[in-house]
Amino acid sequence: MRKRNLNLSLIRLFAVLSLNTCFAQGDIDGMRQLIFEKTNALRTEKGLPKLILLDSLMDLAQMHSENMVKYHFYDHVDHLGLNPVDRAEKQKVKAWVRKGNRFTGVAENIAKTPWFENVRGCGDTRSAESLTNCMLKGWKNSPPHYKNILGDFTHLGVGLYFDKEGIGFGTQNFR
Repeated sequence: MRKRNLNLSLIRLFAVLSLNTCFAQGDIDGMRQLIFEKTNALRTEKGLPKLILLDSLMDLAQMHSENMVKYHFYDHVDHLGLNPVDRAEKQKVKAWVRKGNRFTGVAENIAKTPWFENVRGCGDTRSAESLTNCMLKGWKNSPPHYKNILGDFTHLGVGLYFDKEGIGFGTQNFR
């Protein structure tokens, strides 16, 4: 009887943990849109123009987020050794933009944020709103990432994907 109760308890625990992860994975498009909107809100606070959503950059960012989960890495250089510009060129996405006398390549922000009840500095991130707030907070508190957000870019793509533990891997590609 004790063994049966223990087995039932373990099954219930697994089901609850699976539901939390499944829920996080279920609203990826909505969370990607929130990240896009919150990024533009940071820009408009500083008097900068809003970035334009670009489908090809959305696809590029989403592919990188999914690859970080699928191939178990967390880096701007992917499992094939490609950086953001290399990945853009490989996917036939315009990787360089001329601005005056210089060319600017695709820039990238990445983040890992858990779907969890007690994330240091963020609290409970088990909602789309709180998880995206936490991700943006991390980028805002990191000078190189914040520089990209406020940079001289016109377009943005956002990717997000969760691993089986409920860790959200976010990617922003700027051009």
